[in-house]
Amino acid sequence: MTWHTTGGTGRDLAALVASMTLDEKASLSAGTDTWHTAAVPRLGVPAVKMTDGPNGARGATGADHLSLTTSVCIPSASALGATWDPAMVAQASGAVARQAREKSARVLLAPTVNLHRHPLWGRNFEAFSEDPFLTGRLAAAYIRAVQAEGVVATVKHLVCNETEHERRMCSSEVDERTLRELYLLPFEMAVKEAGVLAVMTSYNRLNGRYLADDARLLSDVLRGEWGFEGLVMTDWWALASTVDAAVAGLDIEMPGPGRAFGPALADAVRRGEVDESRLDDIAGRILGVFERVGALDDPGDGTEAPSDNEEDRAMARRVAAESMVLLANDGLLPLEPSSLSSIALIGPAAHRLALMGGGSARVRPHYSLSLAEALAARLGGSVRLLVEPGCALAGDASEAGAALDDEGALARAVEAARSADVAVVVVGTNDFWESESYDRTSMDLPGAQAELVRRVTAANPATVVVLNTGAPVSLPFAGQARALLQCWFGGLELAHALVDVLVGDAEPGGRLPVTLPVRVEHTPAFGNFPAEASEVRYGEGQLVGYRWYQARHLPVSFPFGHGLSYTTMRVGPVRASTGRLDEGGSLSLEVEVENTGARPGSEVVQVYVAPPGGGVASPGRPFRATRALKGFAKVRLAPGERTTVRIELNERSFAYYDVADTEWPELLERLGGVDRDRSPSFHRSESGWYVDPGTYQVEVGRSCEDIVARVGVEVVGRTGPIPRNAPVG
Repeated sequence: MTWHTTGGTGRDLAALVASMTLDEKASLSAGTDTWHTAAVPRLGVPAVKMTDGPNGARGATGADHLSLTTSVCIPSASALGATWDPAMVAQASGAVARQAREKSARVLLAPTVNLHRHPLWGRNFEAFSEDPFLTGRLAAAYIRAVQAEGVVATVKHLVCNETEHERRMCSSEVDERTLRELYLLPFEMAVKEAGVLAVMTSYNRLNGRYLADDARLLSDVLRGEWGFEGLVMTDWWALASTVDAAVAGLDIEMPGPGRAFGPALADAVRRGEVDESRLDDIAGRILGVFERVGALDDPGDGTEAPSDNEEDRAMARRVAAESMVLLANDGLLPLEPSSLSSIALIGPAAHRLALMGGGSARVRPHYSLSLAEALAARLGGSVRLLVEPGCALAGDASEAGAALDDEGALARAVEAARSADVAVVVVGTNDFWESESYDRTSMDLPGAQAELVRRVTAANPATVVVLNTGAPVSLPFAGQARALLQCWFGGLELAHALVDVLVGDAEPGGRLPVTLPVRVEHTPAFGNFPAEASEVRYGEGQLVGYRWYQARHLPVSFPFGHGLSYTTMRVGPVRASTGRLDEGGSLSLEVEVENTGARPGSEVVQVYVAPPGGGVASPGRPFRATRALKGFAKVRLAPGERTTVRIELNERSFAYYDVADTEWPELLERLGGVDRDRSPSFHRSESGWYVDPGTYQVEVGRSCEDIVARVGVEVVGRTGPIPRNAPVG
């Protein structure tokens, strides 16, 4: 066992487990209702409350699955991903954790670290990025901040849960190398870099096996290779089998009452199908995790008294602005209200911005404010504001969205745009279109929104288009609007933050955490999404996101990492601490950044590693992505200010996962020495992370396509795998 025998209060957990009856120990392995674990009153073990979710603490929910109390709603995860700022993510998640405590919850079911494999996944808004390294680094910051507040963070959903269609039945078919290098990497970083205390298994099967029953993943990889000491729980109503799941390493089945665990697990022990020592392990891990955050002695009294304070509002406003990505701008933004007599605010989101996606991440915000109200308040009557919805957001069940005549509304919007100095068109999706439980069926904007943009930009060339979405949408108007701004699902302060960015009170500090494709047919998983015959084939392998577009030389609307500023930045020169990476070594990259403009602003220094030969497979070398993100740093500078950022790289930054070829010796013997292969690196007997020797290019860029400097590094490599306890990156 790896649980700590004493926690913060000095409680002897081993003795506590030893004093429990078999039924008491088994009771801990299943929830008692939707949100609570079991109590053992005889021994002073309280019930512990859990809560969703990634962008706000939901707390208790009613029959309609909506929160009973209000919450601070931080920007959704794709917006957090766009900040490229671990410190800012930590500020946001810390506020969510504090609110979880105010709702008497000690386990937060967040963050989600599944990848943006396909733009139509209904839950993209709830995940950080298409890139595993960016996802893992931001998730680690999220987790550390949550657990610093005495709340258990739960990284989810383990693993390859990148579709909602048939998610409880489908099997994600993924090769081992792709699994390790992409989909497991954020979970590994959550364990090794942040010490996450809980992991949630996903609904789907992985290569034919339900995750809750997967001993190789839960015991061998998660606990054995990575050293995970926390608890493993199911997703809500996910399938698990009593014996297989107990042996595999599952600890809690949620919600209650238990079906596979709880009394069923106690019965399996009595029948001799599961050894009681496994039950001791389960009880010990659960109690150990709760003890580490103080939940055994202060679980909360069950009441919910969430606070709505100015500090959290200011934080949410700041994070939302920092997440916004200025995709294109010919100088129209920021707007100068003093030089304008009128602004046309157009679009269905003008009165009702989408603050979050749907499903378990959805909360009741403390308050809501329309963009029209926020902009009118900022202009203070000095600028005439013309507000027209232009069209209905199809699927919007609101009364206003249902009384609209599209042609008439379009005509009124065009007339408003034509008569105004500047038009701001806000289009997008909402929690109906982007939600848990189902995927989108098209990248197109719902309803007549694309036509609305086309007509408005034709009527008034001075048009800003704002995208209020959680995931990529088709952008047929990308070349028509003078300014294009991605504002995401920005949380309860989105209206204020968007006004701040539009008028220049704040800079759009975001960079794309995903590629915005030209069309859905260009995307990596096209043809392998969603499930078909109960299988989701991860046929694109390692080429997810920008890796695919670069390997295939496909055009994109806007590349991963892209984002403009209201100022100008000079990046470089670049210095490496060494031109040679020895076994077990590391190197430090120093990059100078200077604000050469007249406004304060930010820059994200992105470091990519390009393998020898451009990643093209050759005898003795496996296929690699053209380049992969291995480090980043965000800096904020005043006009004329200069700084040096330092980014550390290590062996894992240059490594790939090699799957052991255990059949090779037998095949050699059968060949009898005829036509033997002379490339032993393709046939290693031990799986693991390997570094091949050669000259790698360390690239510094503003996006994956805007590389400003390169430094060659001679990597010595290893004959064996990198030690398991080595840092991830």
